[in-house]
Amino acid sequence: MSNLAQRLIFAAVAIPVVFFCLWWADWTRISLMVFLGAVGAWEWSRMVSKIYSGPSMQIFAPLSAAALTLGWVFTSGRFFGLPPVPGLIGFIALIVVCLYIAIAFAKVKIDNLFPWFLMQLGAPMYLGLWGGLATLILGSGHGLEHSYKFILVMTAMWGCDTIAYFVGKFLTNRFIFGRHLMAPQISPKKTWEGAIGGTLFTMGWVAFWAIPVFQYPWYKGLVLGLVLAIAGQAGDLLMSALKRWSGTKDASQIFVGHGGVLDRGDSFYLAAPMLFLLSDFFNGILS
Repeated sequence: MSNLAQRLIFAAVAIPVVFFCLWWADWTRISLMVFLGAVGAWEWSRMVSKIYSGPSMQIFAPLSAAALTLGWVFTSGRFFGLPPVPGLIGFIALIVVCLYIAIAFAKVKIDNLFPWFLMQLGAPMYLGLWGGLATLILGSGHGLEHSYKFILVMTAMWGCDTIAYFVGKFLTNRFIFGRHLMAPQISPKKTWEGAIGGTLFTMGWVAFWAIPVFQYPWYKGLVLGLVLAIAGQAGDLLMSALKRWSGTKDASQIFVGHGGVLDRGDSFYLAAPMLFLLSDFFNGILS
């Protein structure tokens, strides 16, 4: 079976599953986020293990990321009709850091100690403590309307990446003034022209949906789209740097023909938490 056929078959199965999870109930949405965060943390720890000797953390990292994601769920009190538990996420994060310190001191040689600790700890911190914030842009209850913000960020990031690729590869040499590489050591094919094209698309896409999804006027949507585009492309470069540093082409093959969570969700995991953190700013200050 060709790679294209594998990609199409997987997409035909996976997309309905994802939308079912986003539509059905709180527990399906949370389960989806926990699964993605845990798999992403496993991919991260696996890549770090290629460079630094020591415990691989391929079990502990996903468990830690899952715990941190759930920590945000129960700290917020937004889901399952439960009251908020203030400080829970900080308590879980402290436990994770302490356990990583204990494992590092007990199992890692001194010449690798600090690089191993910092790079391995990055998995649950980025995918769980930071990435888990993406859970809070979801609403509570039955129906796809509770996932509109999530879907908008997801489609904006995919569109930004697609438009950036198209502009950078096909348009700049033929119709514009050439190609200027953005980060040749990290991602040799990314161009500034493509980044600008992707950013303009994202600004327009978010502005178009600003009123029905966020109840924002269009100009707030433009600014929000700009922020999401910058964050998403920074997340893309971050994951590209991690893969290139570790000598890894794809983070994994859990999404058959598409790579792994860190391949498909690299932009989302930096942009979606940014949306949650900036929501008060866009609701109040930017009037």
